[in-house]
Amino acid sequence: MKLVRSTFAFVLLLGFWIALSGHYSVLFGAMGVVSAAVCTWFASRLLESTVGGAERHPRIHLFWLFIYCGWLLGRMAVGAVQVAHIVLNPKKPPQPGILQFRTQLSSPAARTMLANSITLVPGTITLDVEGDLLTVHSFTPNAVDDLADANMQNRIAAVFREPDQPIPDLIWELGEEAPADTDPEAREGFVADQGGSA
Repeated sequence: MKLVRSTFAFVLLLGFWIALSGHYSVLFGAMGVVSAAVCTWFASRLLESTVGGAERHPRIHLFWLFIYCGWLLGRMAVGAVQVAHIVLNPKKPPQPGILQFRTQLSSPAARTMLANSITLVPGTITLDVEGDLLTVHSFTPNAVDDLADANMQNRIAAVFREPDQPIPDLIWELGEEAPADTDPEAREGFVADQGGSA
């Protein structure tokens, strides 16, 4: 399994090199092979130390991986439009905050994908991952809807052949009392960190 992972990484990196270089001479090809091999060696060691060996998580489901990538690209586009709308509209000030939640994704690789996916979607950034506890900065409460209803977690679970994820208990901290005009539906499901229900 380790050989399969390394071979896949090597081919992917070599293809990336060829696509960026735009040259197909023997010299550039040899440089690409050497570069891809060195990067694969370092990346394999990094993967082993961060997300664990291949034996620690099940084989991914390629069909659901492609579906997830398409869905994530769509969410990135929607998130960019939402953030731009708030930034350009003075009547809709952002309501940034920090939230924490626990995931039941058992695979370290699945948790890594979740953390990276959160950061890729405009409006949310993963600040910290400690075991199953994720800390996320959100530009607005609405930006974390896919986390609040476990939509993103379930899609990643399908990629890693894990069971459906339950809706998490989110701890939401605005840093101060929320504005009176905060949309109650936007904060449904959140638990205020200051002791009251959102």
